[in-house]
Amino acid sequence: KAVGADAGLVVTPYYNKPTQRGLIAHFTAVNDCANLPIIIYNIPSRSVVDMSVETMAELAKLPNIAGVKDSTGDAVRVSDTRAAIGGDFCLMSGEDPMALGHAAHGGHGCISVTANVAPRQVAEFQNALMAGDFATALEWQDRLLPLHRAVFAEPGLVGAKYGLSLLGRCSDEVRSPLTGLLPETKQMMKDAMIHAGIINA
Repeated sequence: KAVGADAGLVVTPYYNKPTQRGLIAHFTAVNDCANLPIIIYNIPSRSVVDMSVETMAELAKLPNIAGVKDSTGDAVRVSDTRAAIGGDFCLMSGEDPMALGHAAHGGHGCISVTANVAPRQVAEFQNALMAGDFATALEWQDRLLPLHRAVFAEPGLVGAKYGLSLLGRCSDEVRSPLTGLLPETKQMMKDAMIHAGIINA
């Protein structure tokens, strides 16, 4: 907060596989030392622990716990969370390809990786969702899905940086243990960016 952050995105602790009780203790400690809203980042594929809806509901009672970035890949989790907590808890998708279904279940948006490469297109998609215009959102989904797939064909950071390098925004260099994209993934990214209307053929 002292350097200008509006909120904190705090991942579930990885490696030591805490219990749900441990998750409550951890995020309670974060709540108690934070003077800004906290978004819980639930990403079991990377942290190896999945925060249950019941645990999320318990944490939502704390004043600084404002929402969740849900990367479980389970769209129904949104409905379960809304039922347990209510509509004021901020429900963000952490999975670009799932954002359409996430919104249909009552989600509020997406913390997007693809938006680094296609900010206007992803914003138009989200604007359509927020307006309840699912027909337009579906058109954008069809245009963006190949790019979502390409960005995540290898670790998403690598795909996003390569896409940005094609736009002249930065180099595609990544630090170890990440490695640059394979030639076939680079072609996949180029084709998807053409499909989305970001670059010309």
